[in-house]
Amino acid sequence: MSMCRCKYPRAIKKKNITITEDEEGQRCYKISFDLGAQGSNILVISRAPKGLEEDSCNSLYKRVVKFLVENKDEIEGIKKVTIVNLFALYEYDKGDIYEECILKGKEYVEGNDNEFYNDKIIAEEIHEANYIIAAWGEPLDGLEQIYASRVELVLKALRHEIINCSETRYILRVGEANKKGYPKHCLAWSYKDRLQILFK
Repeated sequence: MSMCRCKYPRAIKKKNITITEDEEGQRCYKISFDLGAQGSNILVISRAPKGLEEDSCNSLYKRVVKFLVENKDEIEGIKKVTIVNLFALYEYDKGDIYEECILKGKEYVEGNDNEFYNDKIIAEEIHEANYIIAAWGEPLDGLEQIYASRVELVLKALRHEIINCSETRYILRVGEANKKGYPKHCLAWSYKDRLQILFK
């Protein structure tokens, strides 16, 4: 059975994709898509990065970019879309983060054990963004406590930015939150969903 090859949305030019990953290519700290000369900087905070193939576009990134392009009127156009994650480890399978957490430790999967330091990158990107979309979804099995502390850290960074920034920051989610209050993961976004304020 061959893997699905989904093409890049027309809005994405391959030369306009920037990836920050570790030397081994095991972890990704952020991926950015430059979509135009004008408009807003959009930050999406997801759970974990997905690999980007040379000749095809990952379905997560395709979903994010297509959804935002279709809703660009609500966000005053799009200059750049950046995706950061609670965990820096590439997630190919649901159990990857849990297994690597056991093998290599919490700091490794969080991406906070080397010069890139994931938490610093997340805070910097929050500061640069005009619109921030929470999209980390529900906790992973076996990682509930670590997940909760990662979410709390991001929420603190968001609150810090709201309090200390003179410009308006729009902090959003896509569609309804789940029963426990988690925002939908990017792959659960529906094109019928609307952008909504995260903190009501």
